[in-house]
Amino acid sequence: MHFDRLVYQLLENYADGKKPGRKGLAKRKGVNCKKSVTELRKMAKNSSGERQRMAHWCANMKSGRKKKRKS
Repeated sequence: MHFDRLVYQLLENYADGKKPGRKGLAKRKGVNCKKSVTELRKMAKNSSGERQRMAHWCANMKSGRKKKRKS
């Protein structure tokens, strides 16, 4: 019974076809999401295609996140 659950989890893990060590799309396109929003927007302006889209996406995710409160 324990073995069946283990097999199911293993099959479920690879259902999307991705390998466990595969890089994310932004990293594969050379976009560092740890850069500032300004740098990401500049990168998007000077890029095209998928790299531009990923730079915009990272900038939007960073600018839309909840700000830290000072206490």
